[in-house]
Amino acid sequence: MNIVKASLQNAVRRMWKFALALFLCGAGLAVLTNVYDAAATVERMGAAGEVTESGDAPPTEEGMEAMARAALMLFFVGVLNLFFGFGTVLFAFLAPGGMVANERGSAAIMLWAQHPMRLSTFYMRRYAGVQIATLGAMLVFGLTAAVAALPPEASPATAVGGVASTCLVGMIACAVSFAISALGVRRAALFGLVYYLPSPPLARLLELSEVSPSTVAELARTILPFAIFPLNAIEGLAGGLESGAAWDWGGTGMILYHFALWTGVAWLGLRRIDGRPLKL
Repeated sequence: MNIVKASLQNAVRRMWKFALALFLCGAGLAVLTNVYDAAATVERMGAAGEVTESGDAPPTEEGMEAMARAALMLFFVGVLNLFFGFGTVLFAFLAPGGMVANERGSAAIMLWAQHPMRLSTFYMRRYAGVQIATLGAMLVFGLTAAVAALPPEASPATAVGGVASTCLVGMIACAVSFAISALGVRRAALFGLVYYLPSPPLARLLELSEVSPSTVAELARTILPFAIFPLNAIEGLAGGLESGAAWDWGGTGMILYHFALWTGVAWLGLRRIDGRPLKL
């Protein structure tokens, strides 16, 4: 059987339960956000709180019950949003399954080393299958997120941008996890998350530093985008899909750089074990 196809099928068998759980979580979030106007509820709760604090009207029992129900519903929406948002990223990091490091540590890699194909080529083909599976899952998650998060009047370009953003985050996360595993590090998904988690606050910090003319801020804007997960670049590319928006060529290049970087790191790690599959 074709190695890419076999790897794709194996990834589906390993991850389908997690993918289904995430999809159901996203579908529930989509139902709640479309049936229940969370933004309007927050505004009503804020207005009711202001009236209560001013003392113009004492809170009624019915009003307190309505606010409690609204707060509970907002809590459920927040929990679902948290699990779905973080779960999609976690799914991409888990997709490679630590295939290189785990098989090297258990000596299962020797089964593949007996094949005339180079180990580096063999694992890169398996990686291609995992990336295809990841892209398919991210496409489904992105469409679900678009239904859940975007208002009905949102433009198609906005929905496409959201789906593209989800897919790009997933593909780069998968590349990071596979590269770490190819270097022989077990629990690659955990180390990938450790790399990813500081990136959102650092990306926000970079946005805030754009108004600062200091040398430190300029240095951070120059170096950090090449080192952290490219969330700003992905947002810029997604925004470029909007009608009339200028295409962010710099962000596009940064995304390609990160994908090529981590794929190159994986290739170098695999070439290192070509002649010495087992740890000495």
